[in-house]
Amino acid sequence: MKVLLINPNSNGNMTLSLRELVEKFKTDYIDVTVVGMTDTPDFVGSQDTIDKTFDSVKKTILESKNNYDLFILACHLDPNLERLRKDTKQTILGIGECSLLFSKMLGKTFSIIGSSEKTVNLKRDMTERYGALDMLDYIGYPDEDSSGDLVDKLADASGKAIKEYDSDAIVLGCAGFVDYDSYIEKKIGKEVIDGVVISLIIADGYAKYKSYKTKWSNVKDLSFLASLLLLICYRIIFLFFQRLKL
Repeated sequence: MKVLLINPNSNGNMTLSLRELVEKFKTDYIDVTVVGMTDTPDFVGSQDTIDKTFDSVKKTILESKNNYDLFILACHLDPNLERLRKDTKQTILGIGECSLLFSKMLGKTFSIIGSSEKTVNLKRDMTERYGALDMLDYIGYPDEDSSGDLVDKLADASGKAIKEYDSDAIVLGCAGFVDYDSYIEKKIGKEVIDGVVISLIIADGYAKYKSYKTKWSNVKDLSFLASLLLLICYRIIFLFFQRLKL
């Protein structure tokens, strides 16, 4: 199955990070291509910037629909996801939806660690829209004034959520946080969920399921043919012995 993973913003470094992650995610069932936008905002963190990604992402999907079987929207706010599904009639996964519902399906309460305070209300609205608000403990973000690398700031914010709310898991709330999950998990001692990885796993599972159905259908067809050939053989043998009696 061919998958197109779309970075809806124009941040080239983020697109590069997504490509590097995909290179590590090799399976026999999906072939993933990563593409970024060139005429959208560099950062998607408000309703205005969400709206400004719609036309370019929609155009990308429509121009690629004959070459890809599934699309992944690589922004944790899932910008315009429902509209894109409706307008393009394509199978589209949002990394926000995948990560939140994955955690909910596991029965895990979670805290979301996003990129900034600006996205808190948007993430809460999104969580409610997906029916996962009952599992949400807290929405946080890294302290920009603290020292250290981004991954350490994220680990500190995650640790704060665990200490204050005792969440079962941390959901990373930005596609730019790829490859940070294992490091943060070791630091805080709780499960960390990366929506980009989860969406790839879901896409891979979907491809496996479709392959399984195809193989099973072929097996049933072969079983029918084998049974038919066996009946023909029995009929030939019967007629042969009937002829001998004559």
